[in-house]
Amino acid sequence: MKRVAHEWDLPRIGLRGLSAGDRQRFWRGFEAGRRGAPYVKGNGFSRWRPVPGAELNIALYITNRSVGLFVRGERGIPLSATRVLLGPRRVELETTLRAQLDDEVPLLRRLPLATTDVSTWPGAYEWLRDNEEDFLRVLTPGPRTSASARKKRAGAPLRPSK
Repeated sequence: MKRVAHEWDLPRIGLRGLSAGDRQRFWRGFEAGRRGAPYVKGNGFSRWRPVPGAELNIALYITNRSVGLFVRGERGIPLSATRVLLGPRRVELETTLRAQLDDEVPLLRRLPLATTDVSTWPGAYEWLRDNEEDFLRVLTPGPRTSASARKKRAGAPLRPSK
């Protein structure tokens, strides 16, 4: 019987570190599929996507063990201040985004996987894209519209329902 590898098994199964070149290739690949999206480099491990009309960024990241995203304020603002800013919407945000609003990493969502295996990258790109869209939809001020309505207006093909 073949044993399933879990996140906690990764060091035992020979996980290596992501090099700076690996991270650059990952982000180039991700951004190539998101042409026109206004990403700002956070550091080698992250890219920030400004939330239109808000003093917020969606921070997308890669580590050896996962990809993920969370919400942060503008550059230089502590994460604890981001939590305070989002506090009045806590119940709505935690329920809608299925993530906790805390000081360390506000509204963190993550996908555990061995990112040192480049064959995992297409799935990581898709997961980040889908979750980034959820966060943008919920965090952007103004009338709420569904992702399908926005895509239909933009003339983009609709993503199949899950």
